[in-house]
Amino acid sequence: MKSVVCFALLTIINLALCDTVPHPRGCIYIKGRCYRECEEGTQAYALGCGYLTKEATCEEPNPQPDTRANICDISVCYCAPPTVRDPVTKKCVPLEECTKQE
Repeated sequence: MKSVVCFALLTIINLALCDTVPHPRGCIYIKGRCYRECEEGTQAYALGCGYLTKEATCEEPNPQPDTRANICDISVCYCAPPTVRDPVTKKCVPLEECTKQE
């Protein structure tokens, strides 16, 4: 009986301490394992198999899927909407804060 109570107590403690969402922004996966968590301001873009849509940038804020070929097993971190990638600073910024190209 003591062992059942101890097991139940350890289970409750474990559930209280564990993180239910270990990678809230997602991960870059390599061979099924999380290689690196997406940095703040980004989110995971994973494609089982399908048409790749490039990341939104200052030059192309609304990219369309590339329908020339199917791509399989890609996992990257894209800027979280409504931000886009600034090619000069490499940071995720609102479209109106993009670095001006001369």
